[in-house]
Amino acid sequence: MSEMTNLIVEKPHIEWSGDRPFAFSRLTEQYANALEKLALEKEAEITSLPVNQGWETVADRNPTTSRFGSYSAFLLSPLTLPLFFAIQELYRFLLQELDQKPAPRFIQCWYNIHRIGDSLVRHKHVYPFIGTFSACAEGSVTRYGRSKEPDPSDALIEHVRGLLMVTTGLEHWHDTSPWQNPDRARVTFAFDVVDVSQWNPRQIFLPFDNAGAAADQIERSP
Repeated sequence: MSEMTNLIVEKPHIEWSGDRPFAFSRLTEQYANALEKLALEKEAEITSLPVNQGWETVADRNPTTSRFGSYSAFLLSPLTLPLFFAIQELYRFLLQELDQKPAPRFIQCWYNIHRIGDSLVRHKHVYPFIGTFSACAEGSVTRYGRSKEPDPSDALIEHVRGLLMVTTGLEHWHDTSPWQNPDRARVTFAFDVVDVSQWNPRQIFLPFDNAGAAADQIERSP
């Protein structure tokens, strides 16, 4: 626990954009650098995995994102465990802000690698909570909003090395700005916090909150 505490340089806090809460904390640049290195070292291994259905045409420019259902970043190395617990802490902080109680949920986590000119197009997830960790993404922005098309009311999140963010996921469209650094890849870790009812055996979901209850519900489901 003391090692985890030493990695946190900015404690959890909430910023609101309209009626949408964004929970932030920040881990050390040294830890962000270590996860950036891990992601790049594992890139060839990840790109040998099957591409998710529907991602075939964009897999070349989204090599690790397009395989999100084939792996969990948390199973790549013990180095990712502090990130898991930091996400869990920030997620629970957000629940308190929303006056919500913990519920049986799972998490899936992958990482994004983008090189010069690459970006994530506007899209949304179907899960109650989503988030990102910026390993190397300074100079890029993620835009969050309610509509499929960008809107002036969108929240613009500027990426800072080590920044961790959790927000609500439902009807939360988002996209990233094109990566501009020709000398270094953009590396971010992304995750979904998933209700038990959304369990999908074709994706890698790990116990996250009220894990025992979540696993029990899966076992008793038809």
